[in-house]
Amino acid sequence: MNKRLLTLGCTAALTLACFTAPTVLAEENTEAESYITVTDMNGRDVQVPTEIDSVVLTALPLPSIYALTGAPIENLKGVHPGSTSAIENSVMAAMYPELVGIADNFIEGTEINVEELLKLDPDVVIYWAEYENQYEALTSVGIPAVGVKGVEGGDVIATLSTWLDIMGQMFGTTGNTEGVIEYANTIKQEVADKLADVKEEDKPRVLYLYNHSKEQISACGSNFYGSYWIESAGGVNVGAELDSFGDVNMEQIYEWDPDIIILTTFTDTMPDDLYNNTIEGQDWSNVSAVKNGKVYKEPLGVYRWFPPSGDAPLMFKWMAQTLHPELFDYNMVDEITQYYEQFYDYTLTEEQAQGILDAQPEAAKGSSFGSSATRS
Repeated sequence: MNKRLLTLGCTAALTLACFTAPTVLAEENTEAESYITVTDMNGRDVQVPTEIDSVVLTALPLPSIYALTGAPIENLKGVHPGSTSAIENSVMAAMYPELVGIADNFIEGTEINVEELLKLDPDVVIYWAEYENQYEALTSVGIPAVGVKGVEGGDVIATLSTWLDIMGQMFGTTGNTEGVIEYANTIKQEVADKLADVKEEDKPRVLYLYNHSKEQISACGSNFYGSYWIESAGGVNVGAELDSFGDVNMEQIYEWDPDIIILTTFTDTMPDDLYNNTIEGQDWSNVSAVKNGKVYKEPLGVYRWFPPSGDAPLMFKWMAQTLHPELFDYNMVDEITQYYEQFYDYTLTEEQAQGILDAQPEAAKGSSFGSSATRS
């Protein structure tokens, strides 16, 4: 029997059944499920089944983190379209072919189509905790809803650790979840030690562009993922005056005149677009980062490397080397290959590892929908 029907109670569709066979329904519900209580990042205690066979994730980075738990990948039944584009345009498609073509038609932007979602019969949905509309939609039909969000201040590793802890409680873990955090903290300290003697005036001034098109230039501000990466890698965030993130114009960028520009994989803009001035109405030719050939596209592995993801520890190394190549000489192809072998039990080809570093613009499809995209 469909487990969702056992938790909805006497809805209009089940009114007759509830009155004619209440004993049967109660007996099936008792026998079918046992529950554990998980406290989500809104502080809500959520009862979820101890046996979870159908998982839906509406927060974009979560499929990559789910993969780290070692839970059956085939139990993942639905994701956001922004996750789909990352999966289908990255190594995830080869690693987890079951995810190619996964359902994503039940959500558009931040709005959930409950009718379509119910077709997936989810045992639990993990959603972005700031979207009360999603919580209300899910709980209105009896679906356990577990909210996650970023840790205050934009600490990527603290956020990843919290997400892994919540998922570990629900799905179990192979032990990789603890190992990933330990590895991340080791690399974080390694990078910090090498940067300890870098003077403030010698740190490059960095612009982290999130959304970028002819209509919008969105820069990462303070207390958010972009500033976390910049500061951890020994840079100065030129957009620090912004609260979290915000739209800016070219005049502001001329004033900032960054030494380095990083482009997220949430935008389809590539370094060549700035080098060749292909964006209508924008002249990047006199910006120092462009003049000096220091515009970089962040990598895309199991997910985009900007927010917390399964690859977050590798981002420390990539950012540190990008900002301070004189101090860091990582062979990133080797680093990525070893990480995937250790934590995903997957052997990358050299071409696949290089492909993670050479993210393509198609991966941005479906990932931008206002502030939610910047946060996930």
